[in-house]
Amino acid sequence: MNNKKIGLNDLREMIEKYKDYVININHLHELTPSPFPLPSGERIEVRGKRKFLYYQDTVKMLTLRDEMEELLIKLEKKGTNLAAEKSRLESFDVIIKEKAKMVYRSLAAFLNPLPYREERKIPPSHWWWYLDELIKERKSRLRKRWLIRGGIAALVILAAYIVMVKVIPGPKPSVIYQGEAERLYKEGKLDEAIEIYKKALSLDPEDGSIFLMLGMIYEDKGMLELRNHYFEEAGLLFSKRIDFYNSRGMIYLQQGKLDKATLDAEKALEIDPNNAFSHFLLGSVYEAEDKVAEAISEYQIVSDLDQDPTLTVMARFKMGMMMQRAPLPPPE
Repeated sequence: MNNKKIGLNDLREMIEKYKDYVININHLHELTPSPFPLPSGERIEVRGKRKFLYYQDTVKMLTLRDEMEELLIKLEKKGTNLAAEKSRLESFDVIIKEKAKMVYRSLAAFLNPLPYREERKIPPSHWWWYLDELIKERKSRLRKRWLIRGGIAALVILAAYIVMVKVIPGPKPSVIYQGEAERLYKEGKLDEAIEIYKKALSLDPEDGSIFLMLGMIYEDKGMLELRNHYFEEAGLLFSKRIDFYNSRGMIYLQQGKLDKATLDAEKALEIDPNNAFSHFLLGSVYEAEDKVAEAISEYQIVSDLDQDPTLTVMARFKMGMMMQRAPLPPPE
């Protein structure tokens, strides 16, 4: 910001310019992967001059937000009443936060955010430069909320899934090992969990769920080749490909990895659009994301399909509970 005398009118003009950037934020939907890693492990690749200009606009928008913050502080020190300006600015800030992942993808396509903010000593209070941290925090909150609110329901879902897609003639010796490995995994003892899961696998090499869990742990460790190996082996052991996606999606859901759970549910529905469990899985993801209308819609499909008594009862129960939390939008 230059040294000329600036005041309230300048702030208002800056807010209007900020508004223009925010209104056009949906251009960022056109983005595809970058040379810099995102919080989810995705990447963006810069393609075309037009998109490159959108990336530049993201940097300009965040820099403008810095300038507004600096001016706000100066005007507050002078005793200027900024209630209206702050309210208007907050309304646009909310959109940036809601579109955090999109904005960060665009930023990461233009520069590497981590060294950029370190070099310029950008404080954490300027949260718009720390959208990656906001994304991580949001995912963590979603996972905790899901685990707290849906813990009991998850057990019921698991039981229903086992009834649907796994034929277990009797207790297996590997079950004890799997229980111990799951406990270690939840405690974050990944190497110990791997060792125990492999013991279970030696006793029951045809159990696709063990391969799935090993793939999950190697994914958490960032060992993607081993992750792919175990997922591929798991896929071979499920009699139907849709059962593989449903099973893996359910595990992603329980871990709070909602984006990946959504992808697996969608892949399952591509195979069979009328699979009740796949719709139930997708509805559960939406519920964890607080997308009430979308979740109710998926649970309604499960209820209408009525393919499995347990799923049907669960879907109708969840619909009833969610309708109490928020009313459905009026019909068009």
